[in-house]
Amino acid sequence: MITPWDVIALVYAAGIAYNAPRILKRWSLITSCDPVNLCDPCWDERRKVMYDADQFEVMGVFGSTLMVVLKAMVWYIKPFNSAVRKALGKEPLPTCSKGTCLAHTGGKAAA
Repeated sequence: MITPWDVIALVYAAGIAYNAPRILKRWSLITSCDPVNLCDPCWDERRKVMYDADQFEVMGVFGSTLMVVLKAMVWYIKPFNSAVRKALGKEPLPTCSKGTCLAHTGGKAAA
């Protein structure tokens, strides 16, 4: 018999499974580019990812996996970030400039 808790756990696990590959791709693009060619928000995100990677490095092979899973576990909070920041009177989070940023174009300079 499927209980409501089983349904919640299944939806939560599906959200993690959906977001983990997207996080890996984003981090791969950010960390493989030269920091000079990144826009300011992507450069800040790269710096944070590299700092977090240093913290999880002591766990060896499991550290990077744990880092991705922990980031993917908060997928349900993401839609509320901008509304909460607005309610608290904070500035919205900066976003990628996309056109000239190599993290968005996948390492190919935009024309």
